[in-house]
Amino acid sequence: MKRLLPLLLVAALLPACATITTGTSQSIAVMTEPPGASCTLSRDGSVIAVVNPTPGTVTVSKSTRDIAVNCTRPGHLPGVASHTAQFQGMTVGNVLLGGLIGFGIDAASGALSYYPSSLTLSLPPETFASEQSRESFFTQRAAETRRIFDERIRAVDTGCGPGERPACNERMQALGRERDEELARLNALRLVTRVGA
Repeated sequence: MKRLLPLLLVAALLPACATITTGTSQSIAVMTEPPGASCTLSRDGSVIAVVNPTPGTVTVSKSTRDIAVNCTRPGHLPGVASHTAQFQGMTVGNVLLGGLIGFGIDAASGALSYYPSSLTLSLPPETFASEQSRESFFTQRAAETRRIFDERIRAVDTGCGPGERPACNERMQALGRERDEELARLNALRLVTRVGA
């Protein structure tokens, strides 16, 4: 007990792990296919950053809330996406070491979550030269979307530490839903694009 007491006192005084090691803000690279678009990043209905033109990098405060991304470019359909906040795994250790104080600091500062460091939106042309070129465009974009999300899901799975499995599974399911929403969005865009002059 005598050995445990000093450790508990130190742990209680430790500041929040995630807040110190990763900070309360981060950079996000915003890219579009094709480049040269204007993108706004919003959270809770308020614009928090603008990239004009793409590609560009912005710094945003961390939060558990998703970021809505809207991109436009003349001659192309608009791109809309949700940039989902991810759970910062070290906060589990923070609860074990620093107790609820450290967790509370991380939660209040937003450091318990982070956003993927980059995002890419596809802005389809309003008009395609042929049916074949339209189908090729959307087939390639769908394949790229699956590849990106599969990589993100694998990264969550392989980076999942002891005691984090429930949170990791929830995150992987959220990424799967986000992937399916993006694939559905691409298909809806395919149906509204025109062929010919």
